[in-house]
Amino acid sequence: MMTCEFKITVIVENTAEPPFQAEHGVSLLIEYGKRRILFDCGAGGVLAYNAELLGIELDDLSTIVLSHGHNDHTGGISLFKQCEIWCATNVEAPHYSLHHGQPVHNISMPDTALASFNQQIIHRVQAFTEFDTGIWLTGPIPRLSGEDTGGPFYCDPDGICKDSIPDEQAMLLDDGILIQGCCHSGIINTMEYCHREHPEIAVHTVIGGLHLLHADEERLYRTAEYLRQTKVERLYLMHCTGDNAVEFFRKSLPYCKICTPHTGDIISPSFC
Repeated sequence: MMTCEFKITVIVENTAEPPFQAEHGVSLLIEYGKRRILFDCGAGGVLAYNAELLGIELDDLSTIVLSHGHNDHTGGISLFKQCEIWCATNVEAPHYSLHHGQPVHNISMPDTALASFNQQIIHRVQAFTEFDTGIWLTGPIPRLSGEDTGGPFYCDPDGICKDSIPDEQAMLLDDGILIQGCCHSGIINTMEYCHREHPEIAVHTVIGGLHLLHADEERLYRTAEYLRQTKVERLYLMHCTGDNAVEFFRKSLPYCKICTPHTGDIISPSFC
């Protein structure tokens, strides 16, 4: 098993302190071993600005991993001219959200990003795949735990066809770090799948959004209990996790180091 110092730079996140800019989205520069991987691209509005402030040349990044196809994770693809994109099948399929009392929102990959996407070298991840030495992509994640991973998501603007977001994937590093975009699949499902495929890797650190913003107390309790049982030591919670979930975990998991990184932060073993 390879163990490397990891460094993850938060280029796009919902929160930021000046001079960085925030937007609803995620983009992380992952440096692990000799690889530099852009994990998601944000919504596209602040990626270039924040990257420049951080001294990151986007033209030097040749590898992008997409967690799923929603616009707040894919919009920045339009900034890239030549790169390799690793994504699950049908990541460019239509996605819509329809909250009660609100107009329908098209949350698909934006047209400008899709045009750029179609010019790149695309690798379709259909199963748990070793992306590079010590780095795995889950591909589509089985929904077996029974945890509530739903939401007002649809494949059509009329809200007829429910969207389970089957194009979602996560990244697993061999020293026990799990990186999420939104975790629509559910953190229990995701970690169980990782354990099934690689039981020798004990996930001790989770980084990213856990999509628990509207989770009820039962789901929060079940999630916290699972994290306790699996002995997760560090949670770097961002994007769609929700303040309620962060506070619940802080009370329920007092032994666990829980941080909420902002745009511009650099996550490493010494962070927070």
